[in-house]
Amino acid sequence: MKIGIGTYSFGGIESYLGLGDTLLEKFRKIKALGYDTVELLPVDLDNDLDDIKAWLEETGLEVTSIHAEPSEEIIKKMAYLGGKAVIWASAPFNSKEEAEEVAAFLEEMAEIGEKYGVKVGYHNHSQEFYFTEGKTLEEHLLDAGSKFYIQLDCGWAQNGGMYPPNFIRKYRNRVVSIHVKENSKVVGPGPKPASRHDSKPMGSPFANVKELPLEERMKILEGFKAHAAENSSRFDVQCKMGAPESNINWQEIKNALDEQDFDAFWVVEREGFYDEHDKCLEEDCRWLHENLK
Repeated sequence: MKIGIGTYSFGGIESYLGLGDTLLEKFRKIKALGYDTVELLPVDLDNDLDDIKAWLEETGLEVTSIHAEPSEEIIKKMAYLGGKAVIWASAPFNSKEEAEEVAAFLEEMAEIGEKYGVKVGYHNHSQEFYFTEGKTLEEHLLDAGSKFYIQLDCGWAQNGGMYPPNFIRKYRNRVVSIHVKENSKVVGPGPKPASRHDSKPMGSPFANVKELPLEERMKILEGFKAHAAENSSRFDVQCKMGAPESNINWQEIKNALDEQDFDAFWVVEREGFYDEHDKCLEEDCRWLHENLK
C-alpha cells in the first residue's frame, strides 16, 4: 500500500505562497520520511515540468494529484507529470442550489479531464456536512453530478459529524482519494457556510502567486498567521495516529475503499503537529504501514 503526503504539510500557507524550502528539498524530505507519493500545490507548477519529472525520478516519488481549481491547463500539466487527479481544495456554497452550481462546474472539468486520463474531484472540510433540505451539502454536491469525484478528508468529515466508512460506501466509486487526518472530537459542521454569491468569484487566491513581490507575499503570510492564531482551537481536535482519543477507524475506512472498483490514493495532511514536525509525519506514515491490512 502506497502512502502519500501533500507539499502543503511542509509549510502550510507558506507553501501556497512559494516561500520556504524548494520543491526538490521537499521531495527529498518526503522520501526520507517514508512516503511513496506526493500531492502538489499550484505554486509547485511554477517549476519547469521537466525539472519536476527529473526530481520525481531522483527521489523515486510519484505524483498522485494537485490541490488546485480545475482548469484544462492544470489538467494537462498533471497528465504530463503522470498525476491521477486535480482536486479542488474547497469552494463556498451553502444550499442545494449552490451545490448544484458547483457540481455543474466540476462536471464540465471532469469531461475535460477524461480526455487526458485525469480525474477531477472536490476536497471537503467540515462545513460541507452542514445539513439542509434533507441532506448534507456534500451529498447535494455529489448527487448533482456523476462524472466528478471527491477526495474525502476523513478527519474533517468525522469532525463535522459524518462517519467516513458509511459515506464512502454510500458513494462507492466516487472517492478518488482520502486525506488522512486524525480526529479526536465531533464538533459538527458549524454555522451555515458562506454563500458563493457573497464571496469573491470562484478561483484560487494563490493563483500566479510567485508573480507577487516577496514583500507582498510575506504580508499575506502574516495575515494568515494572525487569523490562524485567533482560530488555533480548530486544530485541537487533531491527534496522534492511533491515539486512544482518536475516533476514526482507519481499517474500516480501508475496507470501505477496497470495495470500490479502483484504488483510492491516501494522502496524509497535517495543519497542526502533535510533536516535532518531521517526527510527527514520519510516525504517521509508519503507523499506517504497520496497522492497516
